Amino acid sequence: MDRDQREALIQRILTEKGKDAFKDLVRLLDDEDENVRELAAEVIYRLGEEVKPDLEKAIKERIRAGEKNDTVLLYLIDIAGDLELRSVAKDLISALSLYDFEESQLVIYEALAKLGYGEEFYPLLRYMLLEGEERFYFGSQVAMVMSYLDIPEVVSDFVEAIDSGDFRDEDLEIIKKALGNIIARRPSYKEILITLVGEENFENYVL
Repeated sequence: MDRDQREALIQRILTEKGKDAFKDLVRLLDDEDENVRELAAEVIYRLGEEVKPDLEKAIKERIRAGEKNDTVLLYLIDIAGDLELRSVAKDLISALSLYDFEESQLVIYEALAKLGYGEEFYPLLRYMLLEGEERFYFGSQVAMVMSYLDIPEVVSDFVEAIDSGDFRDEDLEIIKKALGNIIARRPSYKEILITLVGEENFENYVL
């Protein structure tokens, strides 16, 4: 399925079924085909405000069920972050204990950061980016999570990560993109970066 066909299918679901498709879309989040899962997630996201009550209910029910490493719940949490569904923030903190893998937990941390609840996890995220062994596996993902934090010190953390030599190629590019993203969202942080690296080096640190 090419991009145009995919978009046509999404539009047909949105037009013909709308929010009534929510339960079926949630079931598709468990499909063995990643393309199907991603399409279902995109449709739920596009439904936006219409499905927020259903999304909140689904997330809370799955967290209460307590299934370990529930991939469907992880998709729903990711969507909740993108839709700024703040009513589930405390539930997401509880959901962290349901996942054994740091990569999955980072999806939850990112959603919490988007919802404005990420600051309390800043020390852990900073450690994962700059000190822990995790940085060699998830450093770029951690950086993207941190790019949603409203903490000026994050700029310095990104500079340290870029200068460390621990990251190369795509991982390094993602960290620079994360730094660019946080500056785009908070323009005052640009001056922090310039102070740290000099205006002449600014472009070497952001994408």
